[in-house]
Amino acid sequence: MGIKNIIIAGEGEFASRIKELVSKVGLTVTISSSSFVDADMIIEALSGTIADRKHILGIVNKQANENAIITTSSPGNITELAAAVQHPKRFAGLHFTFNPFQDKFLIQIVNCLETSKETIDTCKQFVEKIGGTAVIVEDSPGLILDRMMALVINEAATMYAAKLATIEDIDRITKLCLNWPMGPFEFADAIGIDTVVTTLNTLSQNGYQTTPCRLLKGMVAMGKLGKKMGRGFYTYNQ
Repeated sequence: MGIKNIIIAGEGEFASRIKELVSKVGLTVTISSSSFVDADMIIEALSGTIADRKHILGIVNKQANENAIITTSSPGNITELAAAVQHPKRFAGLHFTFNPFQDKFLIQIVNCLETSKETIDTCKQFVEKIGGTAVIVEDSPGLILDRMMALVINEAATMYAAKLATIEDIDRITKLCLNWPMGPFEFADAIGIDTVVTTLNTLSQNGYQTTPCRLLKGMVAMGKLGKKMGRGFYTYNQ
């Protein structure tokens, strides 16, 4: 199936960035919260809760043509979200991750319980057409990247809370010795500390020993969520 007309179900900077990527390769793309008729692919790109995503997917499901591929940018619960659509074989995850230091991006294509091979193949072709690197993963809490980063950030925060080293030195060690573009605390602020805690909690609820440390939970309670709030492990000018 050729993808020519894409509708993004979302709003804000994230949806706009996806639209920009898709527009560059000559595909037709619009952002909408209410009309999804005649789309070859719908990308749900909300930043809200699972309930918010299910609500918009319910609207999409009623309007989308029977051959449309429906996707979600959610970092988890893809199979649960698939239950909100009539044809789960044509449903998949498209989780975008942008490199803050380079004009590159990765998309984790999430294969849920009933996703067809044809849907995965079409999604892969779409990702490559818009210039992204595609990796195919199975549905799991936090997928691959968010899960790895949440675990590293949790351990770094635990070490800092135990006064083993400063925030700056832990970041400096990581960048110097592992050649990372950012240290774990810089990553935490970029991702959003609330997102990190949510990922850790989701993993914990699914049987993993990943309880977020007290420091991370306290920062969320105080609204110190990272760059988006102007303060996290570091302070930012907004």
